[in-house]
Amino acid sequence: MVLLSIGLIIIGILTAFAGLGLFRLLLPLVGFISGIMVGFGGTQAVFGNGAVSTTIAVVMALVTGALMAVLSFLFFEVAVVVLSIIVGMSAMSYLTVAIGLGENGFILFMMTLAGAILGFVIAAGQSLSRTLVIVVTSFVGVSYLLAGIMLLAGSVSLEQLNDGIVRTVVGVVDQEFLWLLAWLGGSILAINVQRSIPDMMLTDAYAFEAPKKSVK
Repeated sequence: MVLLSIGLIIIGILTAFAGLGLFRLLLPLVGFISGIMVGFGGTQAVFGNGAVSTTIAVVMALVTGALMAVLSFLFFEVAVVVLSIIVGMSAMSYLTVAIGLGENGFILFMMTLAGAILGFVIAAGQSLSRTLVIVVTSFVGVSYLLAGIMLLAGSVSLEQLNDGIVRTVVGVVDQEFLWLLAWLGGSILAINVQRSIPDMMLTDAYAFEAPKKSVK
């Protein structure tokens, strides 16, 4: 549990504050962590929490994490679209809960579906801009960072995180105003930090180009 929390915190910091420069590398890392969560939680849900089942869960977590990391690297454009869909779903889900309609399952489902469609349209219909990468990696990174802290503090459980890291964090910040301030404040800080670091520029072809130096 502690190692997983530390891993979430490290991935969160890297994603939030260096997401632009490490974008191609970070997607497989995020996929690896997400795969570990799914593999470990799913295996324990099936086989229980015994010594043997825990060993099997660890093996399955590593295998699932490695598989998701490889898929994220090989199918980079697909991973970008999936990431955009997840962000759209999370944003619309949070908006629905924030305006007091979260108790209605049908409305919540329709709003989440609308967010998924919106995320797909944005990712598939437009070139991936520098600003979009900065905003997405900042919010997702801070979500992973807070998830690690919450897991250490006991504010969330592993079972809750299995439902989705960003979704779980959104559920917590909706109930706790201080967590909401930390999420929004951390994301704004991460966006400003990334915008102030022009070391590498992401082109529309999903490639990195070093900025040209002026000739004196």
